[in-house]
Amino acid sequence: MRGALAMALACAAAFSAGCQSADLPARIPGLQKIGEASGLRLSDEEQIATVMDDVAQGMQSRRIFKVLAHVSRGYHDAEGRDYAALQEYLNEIFRKYRTIRVTRVVPRITIEAGVRAKAVETFGTVAEPVDPGAEPPIHLQGQVVVYLTKSDGEWKIVEWGNIL
Repeated sequence: MRGALAMALACAAAFSAGCQSADLPARIPGLQKIGEASGLRLSDEEQIATVMDDVAQGMQSRRIFKVLAHVSRGYHDAEGRDYAALQEYLNEIFRKYRTIRVTRVVPRITIEAGVRAKAVETFGTVAEPVDPGAEPPIHLQGQVVVYLTKSDGEWKIVEWGNIL
């Protein structure tokens, strides 16, 4: 059960995708780069929402580097994982589960002092194991909190965990 909960946390926070609001044009792939090239700037909230969506797409497509591109090298979490341990953990998840589906609502994003942010993710996760005899299927719902920092104009995930 602990592994299933950890899987849900990984899928959701880092890493969630699904229900997206049509009212946020920042969620169109590549829009941020196009906007910057034309002189338009996305708000911090839109940039963070884009990061969370991209990470979610990476989880569902099982592309580890699409996920890790948005994770700070200074990452740490309550489970004691740093960036390298997170990479190892995600590789393990992708080996054990062939299909990962996550549904989510638009995260609640709070910006603190312009360089730190908190995103509260509400999600549902379904994952089908490669070997049903070795790993259970996952069917979970919940909320997690994701912390990000802004460095060199980019928002990166530095921590995530349970909402207490």
